[in-house]
Amino acid sequence: MKTSRRNIFDRLSLQKKIKLNRHNKVSDDLSSESIKNAELIEQIKDIQDSQTNDYTGLRSAYSLKSKNWYSQKLAEELTQKESKQKFIEKELSELKKKIAIEHQNMTKAETKASGIRRQETSLREIKRDLLVPKINKV
Repeated sequence: MKTSRRNIFDRLSLQKKIKLNRHNKVSDDLSSESIKNAELIEQIKDIQDSQTNDYTGLRSAYSLKSKNWYSQKLAEELTQKESKQKFIEKELSELKKKIAIEHQNMTKAETKASGIRRQETSLREIKRDLLVPKINKV
């Protein structure tokens, strides 16, 4: 029994599907990372807000230095997380563009492959019809 050969567009479509699945997996990972990072940014901002609402009584130099060091570390962490968030958002937008392009290419390849399959089946039907001898009726 003859196995049907895949035409080049079937293979291209399959390749695009695989690439699209990879991009979708990376996109899901980046989205979850973005959500986690946004939550961390909110937590850091909440901690910073709670730091400013402190009492204004007498304090020692060590406590002032400690508070200043802690607020500086929070600010550094916040800028680091915000730059990471910007990077993740940029990567996500680029990845979404790639996904859209791959999806368009995949659908084009699928339509061309189905067109070629239709042509091949019609050619096979024509050959089959030509092989069958016609009965001449007078």
